[in-house]
Amino acid sequence: MANAQGRVVGQLDSPLTPLGHTQAEGVAILLSGRRDLTAVITSDLSRAHSTARIIAGVLDLPLFVDAGLREQHFGSMQGELFEDLTASSPGREHINEVRWGGGESVADVYARLVETFARIDAAHPGPVVLVTHGHVIQIGMSLLQGRGARDIEWFDLPNGGVVNSPPPA
Repeated sequence: MANAQGRVVGQLDSPLTPLGHTQAEGVAILLSGRRDLTAVITSDLSRAHSTARIIAGVLDLPLFVDAGLREQHFGSMQGELFEDLTASSPGREHINEVRWGGGESVADVYARLVETFARIDAAHPGPVVLVTHGHVIQIGMSLLQGRGARDIEWFDLPNGGVVNSPPPA
């Protein structure tokens, strides 16, 4: 709901909208041909968890929750309208090391994902479905491609989008 209102969502726990339910059903149908998937693992935020329940139900897979998949925390910016925010120089720090609104930096999320992916890989051998959030997906994809926290490849990712991980090196 906050996305639709043009707000910075971050770790605000907003519910899944009717459009989000439709998108989740579409993703489940898209993935229904994959017989190699072993589990669905989701962020603990309700919009992701609701999406994951739909996908796990359609695919008849076990569902696990991992708070390490939460969206980037944007501190005091969370809940604010994008149009009301003003740009300010981050100073001498690399842009991906700035903790906007006193929340997490991109580098913080990157470090969190290093630990989260290792934990998931150890607990869930085989291909899994991760249900998470926009920045986490983009930062995670860069991590899986061997990029550093300063070299995130930002790409267009609509809500309800599906991204496949790169093949193992």
